[in-house]
Formats: sequence, structure tokens, C-alpha cells
Amino acid sequence: MRKILIGILSVCALAATALGVESVRTVSVSALSDVVYVSSSGNDNNSGTNASPYLTLDKAISEIADGGTVMLQDTVVLDGWTAHNKTFTLTGGTLDAATSLDALYINDNVTFTNMTISVDPYESAYYKVYANGYKVTVGEGVTFSDLIDIYGGGYNTTVESTDLTLLSGTYRRAFGGGRSGVITGDTYLYVGGNVNSGIDSAITNHEDIYYVYGGGQQDTIEGATNITFAENAKAVYLFGGSYNSGSTLKGGANLTVTGGKAMSIYGGNCVVDSGSGSNTVVTGGTFEQIFGGNSYQTMTGDVDLRILGGTVTRRIYGGCYNDTSGLSFASDHHVTGKINLTIGSGANITYGYSGNDLSVYAHSRHSTNSSTELAHLTFADETAYNNYENGTLKLKVQDSTMKLFIGSLSVADELHYYTYTASDNVITQNCAYHTSLAATATLGMDENVSLEYTGKGIEPAVVTHSGDWEYDRLIPHYTDNVEIGTATSFITAGTATVSKTFLVVGAPTVLGGSVRLSDPSGIRFQSKIAEELVTPEATFGTLVIPKEVLGGNLLTHETASAVDIKQTKWATESVKANNPEQYEEGYAYFNAVLTDIPEAHYDKEIVARSYVCVNGQYYYSEEVTRSTAQVAAYALQDGYTDDILYTYVDRALEDATLMLDGQVTLYEGEGYSLTLSGNKGYAAIWSASDARIVAVDDKGVITALAAGKTTVTALIGTKRVQCEVIVKSLWTENF
Repeated sequence: MRKILIGILSVCALAATALGVESVRTVSVSALSDVVYVSSSGNDNNSGTNASPYLTLDKAISEIADGGTVMLQDTVVLDGWTAHNKTFTLTGGTLDAATSLDALYINDNVTFTNMTISVDPYESAYYKVYANGYKVTVGEGVTFSDLIDIYGGGYNTTVESTDLTLLSGTYRRAFGGGRSGVITGDTYLYVGGNVNSGIDSAITNHEDIYYVYGGGQQDTIEGATNITFAENAKAVYLFGGSYNSGSTLKGGANLTVTGGKAMSIYGGNCVVDSGSGSNTVVTGGTFEQIFGGNSYQTMTGDVDLRILGGTVTRRIYGGCYNDTSGLSFASDHHVTGKINLTIGSGANITYGYSGNDLSVYAHSRHSTNSSTELAHLTFADETAYNNYENGTLKLKVQDSTMKLFIGSLSVADELHYYTYTASDNVITQNCAYHTSLAATATLGMDENVSLEYTGKGIEPAVVTHSGDWEYDRLIPHYTDNVEIGTATSFITAGTATVSKTFLVVGAPTVLGGSVRLSDPSGIRFQSKIAEELVTPEATFGTLVIPKEVLGGNLLTHETASAVDIKQTKWATESVKANNPEQYEEGYAYFNAVLTDIPEAHYDKEIVARSYVCVNGQYYYSEEVTRSTAQVAAYALQDGYTDDILYTYVDRALEDATLMLDGQVTLYEGEGYSLTLSGNKGYAAIWSASDARIVAVDDKGVITALAAGKTTVTALIGTKRVQCEVIVKSLWTENF
């Protein structure tokens, strides 16, 4: 280990905070409340408490603190919703959005929980709820009095983006986008929890209701749609894109399915070609049929459909849906770009549907353009392929109706599965049908990422793929990368795994300054480092430099012009024996001591910073600034009485003039912070001549205990100043 010494010292004072001179009594009242209450019997001139509720939601929102909660005590009529630029939770009771409104326009970031929202029953059109681009969450326990259509966007409006989360309630249609409007960015829709929990019969009977769309209705989306369908949510139809003619989706549709249940999934749009492709990933849930493209419409763009998990009971198509009339085509919609349909080994394709048309097919359903579609059916690994080829998913068991329309499905150019081999830090990807493929994924380390422990996971690994790599790009995973010590990063494809180890480095910690009392005396900076880092490859040390020399620079080896001083021993055993309360298991301790300091420099501030160097990379502690006199004053306050301590403090304060409040008058029970100046921030020893009258702490804060008069003394080295304190009785003064 190495220890570094720079120049003569300089010292810093941890200045004790000087509190105010006046004794002030104040009562602080927040202008806004964390919880407010609303009731049909309330009044907007009330205080908004449980016992004195407001009448209107608008008043409640205006008085709620950001992040607060509005509690409905009963049925509250909503006659409009103005924007307040607030984020809050609305819960309890019933929000009557039907009496005065024909639609609910939300204009704040709000989470609804455990309440009822009353809407107009269906007549000529279903009731509409518009989030207007605000972050809106329908949380647990929310019910609507009738079926509704809900939109993340607005109606005939322009918003930047949407963020709508649905965890409860029943919806005729749910849209991530808006209605006949414009979204200049992306849409975000999360459908999970117990949404549409009671619609199993509708799913079974293929009812034309209960739709979920990542996009909007006849709207323009400049960005992309992003929808997640998860947990116990249910729907009859689930679309990644938009609905109805006139809809435009420039950034494409992104659909992630991790759970839930539905009859049909479409990665694209419903009865509209929005002008872009789709990306769909299914890892869970139960579904009858899945299509990568559009329903009843051609798709302009590419399709990436990955069925990696979940259960599919009937059919999977990479392309679009076309209906038939008897044995004739009713439409001929298809995908203009590439179609990649991938089946993973976690997918459970059961063919459990009682009807016909059972299939797994990369093209569009019943399209004469199928032969021109650039479609590939890919299996993520050999296990997935074998399940398909030799198990219940054999191509030959597909029904005769499918064979009539699309002929044989066993076209070699459309069937792929990958195999993987590992060598050193490289995984090689091969294809059973395309033997020329030999793509690689290489695991390396990002040299620009610090490996210093921060309390969070260190993630320095990077994966480089060759240009011909197919299927998902590999993502590095980690073990033991949060704690100090050796960690591992690895990537896995199929049964192949490669890994690399790296060291998570914990920078040393400077514990502060102290005075070395044995001869030669001086100032000592003690540091600790994790024992895992004490290896022959690592070096350690402490940089010290006068603050006036360092100036405004950060203390490093470069700014310190460091000189090596050989270490003689570790301080770990000494800390264990002499300061057991400071010792922490798993750490090694080392000291840097400056001795023979000239008197003129007792008050000079010294900056200290410890370091560890691993593989040429330095990892530094925070800087600590102390002076010899400052730490000596703290030692005196702690009860040490060695002569050298008084020498250090007295010499540093030789020309200083100490000042303290002359006289303070308090009432019994009052507190007051005495103001000490001229002490350069050094700690004082405080005492009261009569401890029955006042108590005084080590910061000079006094507390009046009983009526009387006493003297409070501040002692720094051998210098002392005093303050007379008079305590009056509250009983005598007030009665």
C-alpha cells in the first residue's frame, strides 16, 4: 500500500452553525392540503376537511397539494373539469359524470381508485371518457355505471402523447390514442389488473364488443403506439394499432402481451391501412387466434410477430385477416413488406378450438397475394421446431379447408430454426435450413462505464452482433454486480452461454481527521477500504494538500503532483483494539499522518482524499477538509486534555477575539441558540454555572429549565467567553 504526502498542511473548519439571535415563535400552515374531502352537502367556502368538506371537485383539485388525495364522501356531481396542472388520486363515493355532462373530459394527471363513476346509459352512442393526453390511471376497485369508450387522447384535439393505464372497469372500447385528433408523439396504453373481468361468454361467443386499441379512432399519430396487455385483463379483440378509415400511424404499432385472455389479437389495425407496420411479442395469456397484420385491410409495412409464450388454441398467421364466403374470397388483403413469424419453445399451441381452420402460417389468411409476401416462419430454437414438426403441431394435421386455399405449408424456405454454440466470449448462431448462416454475438466490456460501487447494479457489459444475426438481439445479464467484489456478466441463446467476470470497485472512505498525540504529534486522516479490494494488483493511498495550494481544483493525482511514501503497516488491528465502535467488519483501515507542522500552519486547511488504483484506474473517496487546530478543538470537546491539543488551538486563535451573546432572557421551557464568533468554527466546550437553571449542548443551544440566573461559558483551548442567562417563570409573568 502507498501513502501520499503533499506539501505543508492546510486545514478546514467544520464550522458549527451559528443560529439566530432572536427567539422567534412561529406557526407554519401549508397553503395546500394532502387530503381534501368533497360532499354533496358540502360548501366551497368550507375548509375541505372530513368534517367540513367542499361541494365541488373543481374546488377540491384547486386546494389539493400535488400528489395528494381527493376523497368523495358520497355522490358528487361533476359539471366540468378545468385544468389545474395537478397530479392527484381521486377515491371513494361516486363521481356523477352523467347529470351535467355528455362526456367526461379529464384535464389533470389523476388516479381513480375504489369508487364508482356514473355515466349516461347507452342510447344512440356510448358514453365517452377522454384523458386528453394527461397521465390517467383507472386503478383498483373502479366501476362505471354502464359501458363506455375511453381514450388516452382527446376529441378533435392535438396532444403531445398519451399515457393511459387501466386496471379495473369494463369497457366497450379502450383506445391508447384519441378520436379524430392528432397526437404528435407516441401513445402508451397499459391494460391489466382485472379489466373486463366478466366477459368470458362474450369471448367464447365471438361477440362484436370489448375492443382494445393501441391507437385511436380516425386520428393521426405522428409517433408509434405502445400497448401492453397483461395480468388478468380480458378483451374480445385486441389491436396494436388504430381503428377505422382515416387513421394514420406513422411510427408503427408495438404490442406486448404478457398475460390476460382474448379471442383475437391483431398486431396491426382494424379496417384501415394506417401506413406502417407492426411489432408484436406474446409471452403469456390465452388466445384463440393471433394475426401479425391488419383485420380486413392490407398492411403497408413490415410485420414482426413473435409468439414466445402463452397459449393459442386455434391459429396463428403472420399476415392479415381475410374473410371468406363459402369457398370464395371475400377480400384479398395482405402485407406489402416482410413478415417474420417466430415461434418460441415457450409457446403452447394446442389446436384446442372445436371448429376448423387450425393452422400456423407465416402469410396472410386466404389471400391470393400470399405467394408474393416475403414471409418466414422461424423457430427460436430446435426444441420449438421439434414440438411443431413431431408433436401435436405437425403441419400435416392442419385441416383440409386450409390446405384447399394455401396448399402445402411445408415449404423449406419458410421454415427455420436456430442452433447456438459458445466459444470464449462469442456465441455463434447457425440455421438448420440455411447452412451459410454463421452470425455472432460477442460479449465485451464497456470501458467508459465506471466500475465503482454506487449501491446500484454495475452494468458494463456490451454485446456486439454481426450484421447477419437473426431473431432477438441478446441482452447481458449479471450476478453479484451490486456488491463490492467479483461480478459476472453473461449472455444466453438456446443452450449456449458465455460470460465475463469483472471487479466491482468500492472507493475508500475518509473517516475524518484526528490528532496524533504520540511523539511526533500531528494530524491524522484515517480511511477504510473493502477487504475484497486488498489484492496485490491494487494500490491504495491518501492525497493531502493545503487548500490554498489546491485552489478550486478537485484533488487527484494530477492536481496533487503526488509523491509516494511507503506504507509501514495497516491500521486495522489498532482500530479494532482502540476504537471498536468505529470498526466495521469486512474493511481494512489505513492512515496518513502529517507531523512536525509549523505553528504558523496550525489553522491552515488541509484537503485529504483517499484512493484505490485497480488496473491503472483510480477510484477516489469524497474530499475531507480539516485543520490541525480544528480537530484538536473537537478532541478537547470530547474530553481529551493533552497539552498538545491546547497548544494547537491556542496558537491558531492567538490573535482572535471571541465574542458571545452578552445577556439572554428566556421563559421556562424556551430554547435558544447562542451565537459564538471569532472561533474560526472550532468546537467549544460549553457549560453552565448552574445546570439546574439551563441545559446547554455541545453546539451552544440552551434550554431554560427553571427560573433564575446563571452564566454560560464557551471554552476553546484556554480562551473563554461568557453569557449571562436569565430565566423567568411563566407562572409569575402570566398570572
